[in-house]
Amino acid sequence: MILKESLENLKAQINIVDVIGNYLELKKSGSNYITLCPFHEEKTPSFVVSPQKQIFHCFGCHIGGDAIKFVAEYEKISYSQAAEKIATLYNIPLQYSSKKDLKAFEALEIINKFYIKNLFYNKEALNYLLQRGVWENTINKFELGYAPKYSNEQLQFFKKENLDFNILKELGVLTSNGYPFLFDRITFPIFSAYNKIIAFGGRTLGNNSRKYINFPDTKIFNKRYIFYGLNLAKEHIIKQKEIIIVEGYMDVIMMHQGGYKTAVATLGTALTPNHIPTLNKLKNLDINFKVILLYDGDNAGINAAFKASKLLFEHTFNGGVVILPNNLDPADAINNNIPLNEFLASPINFLDFILNTIVSKYDLKDYLQKNLAKEEIENYIKELKNDILKEEVILRASTILNIPPNQFKRYSYKSEEKVLIKKRDIAEASIIKTLFENENLIEEVIEYLPTHIFKTHSKELKALYEYSSYEKKEIEKFPDLMDIVLDESILVLNEENLKKQILSILINYFEEQEKLAIAKKDLLKYKKINSIIQEVKKGNLIYEEI
Repeated sequence: MILKESLENLKAQINIVDVIGNYLELKKSGSNYITLCPFHEEKTPSFVVSPQKQIFHCFGCHIGGDAIKFVAEYEKISYSQAAEKIATLYNIPLQYSSKKDLKAFEALEIINKFYIKNLFYNKEALNYLLQRGVWENTINKFELGYAPKYSNEQLQFFKKENLDFNILKELGVLTSNGYPFLFDRITFPIFSAYNKIIAFGGRTLGNNSRKYINFPDTKIFNKRYIFYGLNLAKEHIIKQKEIIIVEGYMDVIMMHQGGYKTAVATLGTALTPNHIPTLNKLKNLDINFKVILLYDGDNAGINAAFKASKLLFEHTFNGGVVILPNNLDPADAINNNIPLNEFLASPINFLDFILNTIVSKYDLKDYLQKNLAKEEIENYIKELKNDILKEEVILRASTILNIPPNQFKRYSYKSEEKVLIKKRDIAEASIIKTLFENENLIEEVIEYLPTHIFKTHSKELKALYEYSSYEKKEIEKFPDLMDIVLDESILVLNEENLKKQILSILINYFEEQEKLAIAKKDLLKYKKINSIIQEVKKGNLIYEEI
């Protein structure tokens, strides 16, 4: 079990915007960040992330909490597993109540050393890398290894090191049947951006039809979000304001060996929206940041580049595509001393690559095929959400097809970036928010402000009183209160205006009670209420049960 103090230390060191930004594309909105909620379907953003309060909250489905809670909900894992995943990604040590738990993080390091040692004992594995042109210092830099052919050899080592087999299954080292996931394969340790091993990939040396495989997704690894080699490339990417995305392990390794140290790769998948938050964080460091796609020259490479270009263009990245000639891949290009600088210096920008790929399927001299090309481009335009990008596509496509821009259909996409928020009683809500921000004032006003005198937000006021007396202060347990606290249209009052607002609500409440007394012809109650109203109007905070 993770010690409570260690969890608090973890939360103090991480930034919720950074953590959630690894999963979702966040947009600044006032002092907060907003996006579409990943936990329910919606068209208008209602998901808010507060850097000041270090919490997230959805105004639609009411889920909320801290950064660890988000990862737990998003990844469908336990709170402690989410804490471990964040700690691993950010290289923050955790303290446990038992040494057994610590083995979960030591295990991958121990196994990696085992694989490295075995590489230099296995001539076939080592020769494979040397024949591919990988230098020994590059092997050491990327910590390449070899998973032995026979399962028993690995299992005996795991037992000798007293590794917990259940933990090894959770980490993906062992299958559910208890056999090693990797065997007779070159091993590629996969690191987080903060240089922690989170998984392994493997390249077969046998006749396995799957040449390359990655660990399955685990509590600390999800291949859809990871760039292989980012731990080594990050410093160079920031310095050079450029990232080169290639297709595989060997491409990254050989690119770095050839001096192109900003190279990274996706893990067995094409570039996906899940990679965009990582790229956005890099782009936000400098407006001149560029993304270069350096893909193989075969059909698979061109198709992957086409899909990735659409994604990057839609998210307004600078850069472009480089397709190597003669079906070469980057690793082969390095081995053949092909000067990649010449190609990388003049990539095809994403929009031109998209349009050229579309029109290449048609004979533009034939007016019928030319019309089909126009229709496919119009379908692509319809997918885009940004109207400025739509116009740019139309202008470029009109030049390529040699037709006037007004021949293209225009599709308007209206996005609503304001957070979807319930209607509020501003007076009541501002009192609640002010008291939340200044809990020391609650004791001063609570006797004059019972929950039932609020017409609209009595439930939220009750939640505030419960929260203020709640020892652990877990605000996610009070979603109605979070609705108000994170609503930026509600202002925090100073003490003078807070008192005025409470006095106004008291007057309205007692005047209604006064009317009821008149209706019931209850003269004694009427006189008592009237005297209270006069005192409140003088500026005295008074509340009495009537």
